[in-house]
Amino acid sequence: MRIASWRLGIATIVGLAAFSLWWISVVKIAPTIERRTGPIGLPHGTYNQQLWWIPAHSHGEASLRLLETIVYRPAGVGPFALVVIYHGKPARNFQAVRPGFETAAQWFVDHGFAVAVPLRQGYGRSQGTANDMVGSCETMDYLATARAAARDAESVISFMQQQSFIDPRSVIIVGHSHGGFGALGVASDAPNGVVGIINFAGGTGSWKHEHFCNGRDKLIAALSRLGAENKLPQIWLYALDDETFGPPLAREMWSAYSTNSRARILFVALPATGEGHMLFPNGNTAVWGSTVQQFLVQLDVRAAVPRPRVAD
Repeated sequence: MRIASWRLGIATIVGLAAFSLWWISVVKIAPTIERRTGPIGLPHGTYNQQLWWIPAHSHGEASLRLLETIVYRPAGVGPFALVVIYHGKPARNFQAVRPGFETAAQWFVDHGFAVAVPLRQGYGRSQGTANDMVGSCETMDYLATARAAARDAESVISFMQQQSFIDPRSVIIVGHSHGGFGALGVASDAPNGVVGIINFAGGTGSWKHEHFCNGRDKLIAALSRLGAENKLPQIWLYALDDETFGPPLAREMWSAYSTNSRARILFVALPATGEGHMLFPNGNTAVWGSTVQQFLVQLDVRAAVPRPRVAD
C-alpha cells in the first residue's frame, strides 16, 4: 500500500508538473495585442483585409481610445469612396463582440468601395468603456443615445478621410440595429463628405414582446426630432420577419423620421427569410444587394459602378 501510494503521489506530481508546463507554454505563446494608431501588418487576401486601430475621443475626456477596426479595400491606390459598417448592441458580454459583416464588406469592395468595420469603445478589443447608450433602460434618453452612438463613427470617418486611398468627399454609413440608430445621429451632424445613410433594421430600446425602454412614445419622439435635423438621403431596410422591429413598428419609426426630413428617406420591406433581425449580419446579399446598388447609383458616388466580375 505504501508503494502504491508513493507511486500515485509521484504520478500526481508529474501530472501537475505537466499541467504547469503546459500553462506556462500557453502564456509564453499567447499573442500580444499590438495597439498603435493606424494599420497593423500588411493587407491580405482578395479583399486586402487589414487590422487598424483608429483613435476616438472618450466623451468628456481629453485622452484617446483606440478602436479595433477591420479595413477592406479594392486593388489599386484609389482614392475609393468609403463605407463604414456600424454594428449593433448585444444585451451583454460586449468584449466577446468581433468585427463582423465580412460578406457585406466584400460585397461593397466588389462594387468599388473601401470598407471600415469598427467596434465602438468597450466592444471587442476596442479601448474604453461602452458609452453608446444614455440612461438605463427605464430612463433611456433616445435622442442623446443616437448622438452618443454616433461619436465613434464620426471619429472613424474623420480618420479614414485622411488616408490617401480614401475619397474624403464620398462616405456612406451603413448601420445595423443600434448602429443604424447611431447612423441617424451621424446624419444629424452631417460631417463633411458623408453623402448617404443605409439603415439596416436600425433602432434601439425595443425588445421582443413589444417592450420598449422608457416607452415607445419616447422612441418615436426622438426619431421625429432626428428626422427634422436630417439633410442626407437615406434608405431604410427591414425584413418582414424582423422580431425586434416588426413591420408596424418599422413603418411608424420611418414615418416619424421621414415626415420632417429635408432629404428623401426610402423605406424597403425585405422578404422574410427566417433570418429576421440578423439578415444583414448574416450576409444575405441576394436579398438586399440590387436594392442597395440602386440607392448607391442614385447617390452618384464614383464607386457605385461595379467591377465587371460582380453579379448581383
